[in-house]
Amino acid sequence: MYASTRTALAAALVAATVALTGPSASAAPRVPSTERITVSGAGEQGTSSSAGPYLSANGRYAAFSSDAPNLVPGDTNGVGDSFVRDLRTGRVERVSLTSDGTQVDGGTKPMAISANGRYVVLVSTADNLTDWPEPKEYWAQDVYVHDRVTHRTERVSTTPTGASAYAHGAAAISDDGRYVAFNARPKQMESGQTIIYPAVYVTDRRTGTVERVTNRDHLDWGSYHLDMSADGRYVVYEQFGPRGEGGVLMVHDRRTGTEEQVDVTGQGTPAQRNGLDPSISADGRYVAFTYRGDDLVPNGAAVNTDTYVRDLRTGTTRGITHDGTGGTAVIAGAEISRNGRYVAYGFRASQGQDNMYVRDLRTGTSSLASEAVTGGPVTDDTVYATSFGGGDKLLGLGSTSAQLVTGDTNGVSDGFLRRLR
Repeated sequence: MYASTRTALAAALVAATVALTGPSASAAPRVPSTERITVSGAGEQGTSSSAGPYLSANGRYAAFSSDAPNLVPGDTNGVGDSFVRDLRTGRVERVSLTSDGTQVDGGTKPMAISANGRYVVLVSTADNLTDWPEPKEYWAQDVYVHDRVTHRTERVSTTPTGASAYAHGAAAISDDGRYVAFNARPKQMESGQTIIYPAVYVTDRRTGTVERVTNRDHLDWGSYHLDMSADGRYVVYEQFGPRGEGGVLMVHDRRTGTEEQVDVTGQGTPAQRNGLDPSISADGRYVAFTYRGDDLVPNGAAVNTDTYVRDLRTGTTRGITHDGTGGTAVIAGAEISRNGRYVAYGFRASQGQDNMYVRDLRTGTSSLASEAVTGGPVTDDTVYATSFGGGDKLLGLGSTSAQLVTGDTNGVSDGFLRRLR
């Protein structure tokens, strides 16, 4: 009698423990591993294309865009939407909604997510996310922030007249969700301006002020890509002159108002060409970028590489050279981790596809991030990286490849999560 009672109590204790803690450690995802996250809460494949995810710093949430109408119930608007997946529970939530929960009537993409996953930056052509004083072109984009707690969606690319900002698409958000950096037309954003090439602005969501940070010495130069440090102090942006007049890659310090050029030679002089696609570390010290030239490092580019990292504190630049064999080039599209230690970069093997690797800048070693289920690089399509998350242990990927996970049979692009460590 006593033994049977003890057995029953032990079984009850095990059941209670599983209920509180979830599956056993043996059921946890192996590391490293890759999982597809642009699926419904029930695991159903998307019936149309999805993009690579933006990961929250705490590693719990992933924001992504998708044209698939089957990821959440009631998706009947017929346009691309933005979603957030809870990586702990698997729940998928649509965030491209008006403040009263109405579906958007125009395509919407997420561009960034705050550190805790509460705020999602959206870029949208929708007409019903705000009240417009006059009709706007159907393709005109604006920048919004959706609060996943209050479910309120607010426009941050505000203009003096209330008209569209004609945002270009790139955007970033500070960890606390207070500051949002984005590209928009000066003609729309500033009274009396006529420049239509996009400039970089930062909106303070607490005060409502909008600040232009683009280099004012080149008012008519366009800026198309940007990134921002975790506290919103540093904004890195690329800028191009009209009619092929060259360009620069700059870091703007919003606290001091000073700027520093990133694409410079070892002697600190401006480079022959301009840097592209910047990615900045959380503290603003490191910038990863693309550069197609041979004058940034001593003796030129020792191997084929387009990926560089600039340490703004020491004033030094290093090229990211792949340590594997049989390849042709390190390609564009680098992402730097929040702590500045890791860089995700693309590498194209001979007669192969672009695969993603992660370089540990401290040890100088690289690991394959786009590993096929059979092992080794994928061979059927290109893979790109979107962001690090979860203490830099996670990496977001996007690809049409069907080799990253088992059961990928939808034949369209998907977003993936790579668990690195």
